[in-house]
Amino acid sequence: MIRQLAATCAALASAGALAGLYDKPYALVEAGDRSPTREEFRPAITRIDGESTRNPRKSDPIAPGKHRITVRFETARVVQSPEEATRELDMDLEPCTRYRIAARRVGSVNWEPKIYSEKIAECTLKFDKK
Repeated sequence: MIRQLAATCAALASAGALAGLYDKPYALVEAGDRSPTREEFRPAITRIDGESTRNPRKSDPIAPGKHRITVRFETARVVQSPEEATRELDMDLEPCTRYRIAARRVGSVNWEPKIYSEKIAECTLKFDKK
């Protein structure tokens, strides 16, 4: 019973902490979807400003501004060194914007990040009071 109560309290506390992240304009960084047409693959978002992400597919809300995003992409089909599998991107994140990062193969081993951005409608509606 005490364990259940402690787990419930911890869950509520973390939910409250996340709610505070959405109280001001924010940005999101996500792994892009696989696209055979564009020859793009889904990488992992592993770190933001040196801190490990909770979910490699998407970030928690991030304060707008300059950030260093670490992206990792590797497959079992291609043998590559750790240096070839990881890219660090210096990005200037705009408020109320979602960034999707895809991995695009260049040659047989190398890849490059491809970044797509779009406005987050609910964030824009809430904070853009012009």
